Amino acid sequence: MLEKIFRSRRSKARLFAYIDCILPKHKDKILFVVKDRTHFSGNLRVMLEAYLAQGKDNIYIYKDGNYIPKLKKELEDVGVHVLTSFSFYSIWHLLTSGVIILSHNPRDAHFTKKCKQRTIINLWHGVAIKKIELLMPNIDKEKQALLQNNSTLYDMLIASSEEDKITNAKAFGVSLDKVHITGLPRYEILKEDYHLGVFLQKEEEKIKNIKDNRKLVLWAPTFRENSTSPLEQITKDEWLKLHNFAKKENILFGIRPHPYDIKYLPPSIQNLTHFHLFDNIEYTEINLLLKHTTVLVIDFSSIWVDYLLLHKPMVGFAKDYTRYLQEERGFIYDFKSIFPVEFSTNIETLIEEIGKNLSGNEYVDYSHALKSFHAYSLEFNYKEIIYEKIESIRNKNKENK
Repeated sequence: MLEKIFRSRRSKARLFAYIDCILPKHKDKILFVVKDRTHFSGNLRVMLEAYLAQGKDNIYIYKDGNYIPKLKKELEDVGVHVLTSFSFYSIWHLLTSGVIILSHNPRDAHFTKKCKQRTIINLWHGVAIKKIELLMPNIDKEKQALLQNNSTLYDMLIASSEEDKITNAKAFGVSLDKVHITGLPRYEILKEDYHLGVFLQKEEEKIKNIKDNRKLVLWAPTFRENSTSPLEQITKDEWLKLHNFAKKENILFGIRPHPYDIKYLPPSIQNLTHFHLFDNIEYTEINLLLKHTTVLVIDFSSIWVDYLLLHKPMVGFAKDYTRYLQEERGFIYDFKSIFPVEFSTNIETLIEEIGKNLSGNEYVDYSHALKSFHAYSLEFNYKEIIYEKIESIRNKNKENK
């Protein structure tokens, strides 16, 4: 019933603005918030597991949209309360949660007010290399007002390095003391000894079965805001060249589209066994894929920042390289100076560069890029440190309220 009355995010936010701070907050009720166009994964997954490991049982998760059914069941099986719709039940638990942990935006849970009894933690979902939030160009006044209001709500944000800390403080409009250099929780999944839950164990088995003892070359392009999907930029003849190369080398050429991009392979390669689509619905955890990748092919997404920690080879590729640099959102850093490898702009050069790196045995030294984007290596316990930081801020807030 309420879903029919409050259909838009704006109407839900207006409702919450009236009643939010009136309701008492339960200091030990922890709410994880998933953005509507994404799925539960990454930083949220690792930190939810951290709270479960500490024996916390008052844990809720909310998404203003549909869940993957199997993932929803797994969450419920381990004792997480899954809020599945904009109902009286969901509204009550949203508004009475004392701790909010999100990875995108407070408005994903319809929050617009700063309430004294509540702590909001933003585990931003990646290391920004493109302009985000308040750094984005040509923001209209309404959007800017929303972003500036969001900046008043945060108690803590995380960063991966000193440079990333400065970027996040500017992008989210908060003081530097609210941004903590902890690395991202999802880096834990890159570790060989990271304990996978039931859902991810099944996901890993699928990856191994599809690889079938082949080396995986994974292409993970970002979406284009002002142009054609990178998958559609490749011609039928170029796909055939990639297929012949993959067949000759007996490799699997995996494609991981951005969540906002198309989620299907071009018709000309849909039935070819050396290509596979690793979409974010069936394969929810990108860092699990990276663990099983021999060569990463990347363009303007920040996924390569995570991959740096594995010291494995990567190749830059974008047919629209020049156009993207000139016409898309723009970068926080000089892109050519931060990207750790050369870029290919045609299929022939891409194939050549992949071929050079297929041994997979070489330890790649990314020291320059690592210095900019990572304060810690995989020997660091990201999950434990971030958990302690959140609890420290939460307890400090409780004392002050």
